[in-house]
Amino acid sequence: MVLHETSNSASSAVNFFQTPHDDEDVQASCYALITTDGTIIYLVPPDKRAFGVGNSVFKGVNGMETVQTNPQLPPSVNNFAYNVSLETPRDTWGKTNIEQHSGYTEVQYDSLAWLIAQSQVSDDRITTHRAVDIANGKVNPLSFDFDRFFKKLHSFRELKTFNNVKKS
Repeated sequence: MVLHETSNSASSAVNFFQTPHDDEDVQASCYALITTDGTIIYLVPPDKRAFGVGNSVFKGVNGMETVQTNPQLPPSVNNFAYNVSLETPRDTWGKTNIEQHSGYTEVQYDSLAWLIAQSQVSDDRITTHRAVDIANGKVNPLSFDFDRFFKKLHSFRELKTFNNVKKS
């Protein structure tokens, strides 16, 4: 799982993702986009390849992982990762070279945790664009609170039992 954020509104990101780009360096997409109101927009079917990050390596507990499928292009985690993007807060729409922002909404964290809880992806395989990018110095998602996110993720993954039997 690679987490990203948009650089503008969700509708702007969807429009950009749906516009064909001949230049591989401009191509971008993700499997799911989570808006500031928590809506999950599914964009790329899971059996297709999304272009979330270009030249990239995942540094996991088993070492470095990347896959090169085209000898004309650098290796990429796109070949095995599920890319999810968060809509950036309105206060940073269109701004560049910033290091932080006001943060994501509670419902974005809820939706992201719910989405990832549907998978069997372990915590140590959830990463960011910043962590896997080795070419362009991407720094997103900014202001992401992993502690807050993992608390929500773990609460969704807890097995809950209900005892509806009345004792006489």
